[in-house]
Amino acid sequence: EAQAHEVVEGRSPTSAAMGAKESVPEQQAQNAGGSGSSGMLSGKAKQPTNQVQFVVSQIGGAGPMTAYHSSVVVNGEEFSFSDAGISAMSGMASHKNPQIPNNVPQVIEMGMSHYTGSALKSTLERYFVAGSYDLLRKNCNSFADCAVFYLLHKRIDAKYRAMEKLGASMQSVVASASEYKPNPKAEGFDVEAICKAIDPEKVWATLGQATGGVAASSAEEMRAARLARLSGGGGGGGGAAGVVAAPSPAPAASSSDAL
Repeated sequence: EAQAHEVVEGRSPTSAAMGAKESVPEQQAQNAGGSGSSGMLSGKAKQPTNQVQFVVSQIGGAGPMTAYHSSVVVNGEEFSFSDAGISAMSGMASHKNPQIPNNVPQVIEMGMSHYTGSALKSTLERYFVAGSYDLLRKNCNSFADCAVFYLLHKRIDAKYRAMEKLGASMQSVVASASEYKPNPKAEGFDVEAICKAIDPEKVWATLGQATGGVAASSAEEMRAARLARLSGGGGGGGGAAGVVAAPSPAPAASSSDAL
């Protein structure tokens, strides 16, 4: 049975069925139901209330060459990616394929998230825009992997992306033997780079992200300052125990910036 894999530090096809800048932590917190970094933290202190399910259908092939279509469901609302961009629908509509009328998708319970479906969509839609779909390099499974990571800090089982990875490494062969044509709008797309960019937890590892008074020089000081602010210990218009943000270095360019 498919198992979800916890993310560890250092993480480095039939087309019709598969659905032929770095996110701002403050905005992610607001989308999750809070206000700024303190809203994110206060949300984290509560029990997660958003049910997350990974839904997958086998659409062709066998063994290591099995092709899959996948999506993510949050509180009964399905999110999937195709050439039209990210779609939000009720139930598991994207798995209703007239070419496979008897298909019964597998629903895998992934866990409970602090982040809503609307937060997921608003965070990922800048990376998964309409017209950027590519059968091998940027498809529904790429999206589902990023979505599960954003919601739960987990990744989907590698087998669901095995065939596309193999095909992507042999693009010229696949193109000559099929109707596949690489989409230039998917050039440079990198799932790992996207996951790093959308990581809701990255704010904890970024020095100087506390708000209010002297610059925080370590992750420990930053965390203590935020907790103080949440508990009402900060003064001066919401300051965090007299600590203010240190200037953050300019973000390094990544392959996702070209999307």
